[in-house]
Amino acid sequence: MGDQDWDDGTDHNAPQGCAWIMTVVALVCALGVIALGSGAVFGLKVFLDLVEALSG
Repeated sequence: MGDQDWDDGTDHNAPQGCAWIMTVVALVCALGVIALGSGAVFGLKVFLDLVEALSG
């Protein structure tokens, strides 16, 4: 136990790097869900406007 060198920071920085990667992945996923949701709402509005225009 006495031979561990905790001053180099390598064991501490590895989890921090993984946390940054997971944060970026989570942000990309959240932005993708928002984009899909807004695209679906906008697409539905365009589709309904098109159906209304063609029907009458």
